[in-house]
Formats: sequence, C-alpha cells, structure tokens
Amino acid sequence: MATLSADSSDVLEPPRTGIRDFALLQTAAFCGTIATRCVEIALAWWVLDRTGNDALLGVLIALGVATDVLSRGALSWLGDRFPPGRVIQSCFIGSALVSGLLTWLAYRGVYELWTIVIGIMLLGVSLGVREPLLMSTIRSLLKTTSVASAVRVRSTVMSLSSFAGPIAAGVLIGPLGYAAVLATASGVVGVSAVLIVVLRTPAPGPRPAPGGGFTAWASGTRAGFRAIRRVRPEWRLAMLTMVVNFALYPVFNVIVPVLVAQRFPHRTWVLSIVESAFAVGLIVGSASLAGLSGRLLGRRRTVLTGFAMLGAGFAGTGLVGALGLHLPVIFTVAASLLLMLSGVGLCMITTNTGTVRLLATPAAYRNRMVAAASFLSGVVMPLGSVASGVVSRTSGELWALAVLGVLICLCALVAARDRVLTAYLDLPDDALDDIYLRDYPHAFAGDAHEEQTATR
Repeated sequence: MATLSADSSDVLEPPRTGIRDFALLQTAAFCGTIATRCVEIALAWWVLDRTGNDALLGVLIALGVATDVLSRGALSWLGDRFPPGRVIQSCFIGSALVSGLLTWLAYRGVYELWTIVIGIMLLGVSLGVREPLLMSTIRSLLKTTSVASAVRVRSTVMSLSSFAGPIAAGVLIGPLGYAAVLATASGVVGVSAVLIVVLRTPAPGPRPAPGGGFTAWASGTRAGFRAIRRVRPEWRLAMLTMVVNFALYPVFNVIVPVLVAQRFPHRTWVLSIVESAFAVGLIVGSASLAGLSGRLLGRRRTVLTGFAMLGAGFAGTGLVGALGLHLPVIFTVAASLLLMLSGVGLCMITTNTGTVRLLATPAAYRNRMVAAASFLSGVVMPLGSVASGVVSRTSGELWALAVLGVLICLCALVAARDRVLTAYLDLPDDALDDIYLRDYPHAFAGDAHEEQTATR
C-alpha cells in the first residue's frame, strides 16, 4: 500500500515544467483575449466616430465573427502538422502587427474602410486558428490526471478575460481615445507572443501528408471533419452543442437587449447587470461549482444537470417578464439570478465535455477535433439570431426566451437517453486516454493510426 500511495501521488502530481508552461499558456491567452476585445471595441468607436452608421458597424462585427468561425473549420489542421507553439506565436505576432498598423492609421487620422475590413478579417483568422490550439495544447503539457483541472482553469481564465475585456476598453476609451486603446492592445498582444516564445510545447505527432498547397489543406481539413463525424459520441455531442449555441447566441445579442430596451428604455444599467450576471455565473461555475459537481455527481450527471440549468435559466427569465415584474430592481435581481444559474450550467457542460475530448482524442487529430467541434457549434449562431428574431416579432421576446430555454432542456433528455455518449462520460480520466483511437480506428485512418502502430 505504501508503494501504491507513492506511485499514485507521483501520477497525480504533474511535472513542474508542465505547470510552468501551462501557466504561461493561460497568461498569454488571458492577455490576448482582453486585447482582442479592446481592439474590437476601439474599432467600433472609430467607425461610429467617422460614419455614425450603426448598420455598418453590425456588418463589420459579423464579418469578424464569420472569419473566426470559418478559420476554425478550414485551418485547424495547422496545429496538428506544425509545432503548436510556433503556430500560436505566429497568430499573436500577426495580431500585434495588424493592431499596430491600425494604430498608426488612427494616430495619423487616416480612415480607410477597406483597411479596417481587412484588419478585422485578419484578426478573426488569428483568433480562429489560435483559440482551439490554446485548448488542445493543454493535453500535451500535463498528465492525464491533471487535464480536468486544467480545463476548468482555462474556462475560468477565458471567462474572466471575456468579462474584463469590455470593461478595460470602456475605461480606457473615455480618457484616452480609441487610438490609444489600439496602441495598448497591440502592445498586450506582443506580450502574449513573447510568453509563447518561452513556452515549451512538444512537437506534433503526425508527419506532413504527401503533397502540399491546396491538396495538403483540403486533406487536413477533410480529415478533421471526417474524424468527428465517425466518432459517435463526439458527433452526437456536436449536435447537442449546435442546439445550445443556436439558442445561446441570440439570447444575449438579440432577445435580452430588446426585452430590456422595451421594458426599461431609459435604464441601460439593467442590461449591464443582467448580462454581467451570466458572465459571473461562468466564472463561478468554472472556478469551483463545475469541479464540485463533478466530484459529487460524476461527469455524466454534471453534464445533464448543466443542460437543464442552462435551459431553465433562460426559460425562467422569460417567465419573470411574463409575470409582469415591471419594477426594474425586482426584474434585475430575478433575471440576474436566473442567468447566473445558466452561466454555471454552461460551464458544467463545457468543462466536462472538453475534458473528455482532450483525453479521448489521439494527439494527431486533437486540434482538428477541438476546432471542428468549435466550428460546428459556431456556424449555427447566425441561424439562431434569425430564428429568434422571427419568434420575437411574432410572439414576443418572452416567448422566444421560453422556447429557446425549453429547447436546451430537451437536450438534457436526449443526452440522458444516449447510451453511447453517457458511456464515455461515465469513464474515469485514465480510461479515457486515447480511447477514441481504440474504439474508432477507422475515424483516424492515416496519421494517428500509423503513428501508434509504429510505436508498438
């Protein structure tokens, strides 16, 4: 027993170099995300200052989101064919250069719409390539038993950065102006690039596929989608995630803002508090509650509970409005608590399913699987906005919230009845290690399978 205890503690204790590199990775991600949010808001102010055109601003924001999502699907193979640290570093350097160019133009008073459009698209590509890599690289830095905790830490870091980014931009734009914010963001992204330089990441497992240019790109991209389609639990999870994002995106971009504007037209603080409550739920959930629930309920029950909490929070917010709670304070408190519950539920889903994906996917396809899942869940966001807009116009925002909330709750029932998905969610971390390659070898025909065969 003494020997077993010593060995177990050694397994549970990740190497110090892994912890160091993981900390550097998350610091770079935190700085990079905050800087990206600041650049987006600064560009919005710049466009509005020069044109006063809200519609143009909406088009530019949609363009940035579209290039981000499309890059996740089309360029994910880069992280599996080239050293991850080098790809992430290149993305940060590219973002710093683009931000620096926009800063130079802003200080010179040169407003060129086409330059801003290209800059937004390049920043979207950089974000779409590096974000899945920042997630998938975790597995190569830490031991199996540390991955779940690391995913929760990353979720906390990203929640904090998403919450702090707009605040930092709002604080800086007032006294300094959008040009100074662009300059600051460019410097922060440069810091992220420097942190990645000192980061030690293992070289990718697979060898480059035969051919180059378009052939290599098409082959690598197709292989990622083929893998996620053939791995049954991942495909079913991707479908559920698509439903969640279909409902999630319009709630905070369309329905809640319109609902607050109609009910409390002169109290913008209501919207700020209500939407911030969801972010607080994300932070609290990823920092503590998701892990606590996993220990008490297990991974499967935690994911199912997360679906139910996320949907119930949305539906409950619609119910609060339907009950006629017109006093802004009462509505704000009730809606904030419900949306905070939704934020916690979302973290319970993402941290646990993300852990399974990182552990179960072979190294040769890890980034492509993470990116493909991200692409599939993100590509339905515009459809969600359109559908929610139709429901809002025909039945009202309250019904739209209720319908979307119930739709997410149904995901909990579907997931609970899916024996393939729940079987993998029930497995312990050590049993998940590369299990997709063993159970679905046909999904990884080529690089990953050849690599493992060669090592035997």
